[in-house]
Amino acid sequence: MGFNRDRLQTLVFPPVVRTVTQQDALLYAVALGLGRDPTDTDDLPYVYEDRQAILPTIAATLCTPGHWVADPDLGIDADSVLHGEQAIQFHRRIPLDEPLTGHSRVANLWDKGPGKGALVEIECRVTDTQDRPVWTVNRTAYLRGEGGFGGRRQPPAPVWALPDRAPDLTRDMPTGPHQALLYRLTGDMNPVHADPAVAAAVGFDRPILHGLCTYGIAGHALLHGVCDDEPARMGALSLRFSAPAFPGDTIRTEIWRTGSGALFRCRAVERDVQITTNGTLTFSKGPLP
Repeated sequence: MGFNRDRLQTLVFPPVVRTVTQQDALLYAVALGLGRDPTDTDDLPYVYEDRQAILPTIAATLCTPGHWVADPDLGIDADSVLHGEQAIQFHRRIPLDEPLTGHSRVANLWDKGPGKGALVEIECRVTDTQDRPVWTVNRTAYLRGEGGFGGRRQPPAPVWALPDRAPDLTRDMPTGPHQALLYRLTGDMNPVHADPAVAAAVGFDRPILHGLCTYGIAGHALLHGVCDDEPARMGALSLRFSAPAFPGDTIRTEIWRTGSGALFRCRAVERDVQITTNGTLTFSKGPLP
């Protein structure tokens, strides 16, 4: 069965209801690598319940339609799909122990051409029990084997360029060899992150680290470095993945301050590979309610 573009474009996702618990927030922080140093009191509010704080990027893991690319009716080679871009816009603080509902839709499908794959953008709008928006996630998946169907081409992205100077600050986060196995407990159970045979079948010599793990690591670096560990200052966070990270990489987030937030990129230090580009943090216009 080939790629079913019509089925994808008309795909209807049922609403996903999720309540964020204290344990969810703690597991997410530990899965990113926080708490590695038990004497680091900066990490303590995210990994210890007596000083509970929530990392905003947990929103990327919540109320989404899950591993939807594995739907056999779509005809997608699900194991070969890669994470292309990720963005969150925050509207309110993330509440604990309150039901939240995710409403997802296919926002865009772009054809990169024969042999070049396709891109599909899924938007997930999350609301609280009063139907107030809490956050909006836009996630683009790269369907490596599905291009050349005569669809629309992706319009050029806005120019993104880093200042011609050294980063204003950098932050390194070591990952362990088990990092993908730990991070998948937050909800992304794609076997390419766990099974060496699946990883090899799609061209990797070992399981790869989740893009959202890198996204969360970068988000924490920005939260600490330019938001003064105040989650309500983070208005929006976006990036593009440019190369896979692997468990065991040290992920270095390089940050350049701007008037409205920051620009950033991530690098796998030991391999000297840039793994993200187009990183942009925008401050909230006022403290989030």
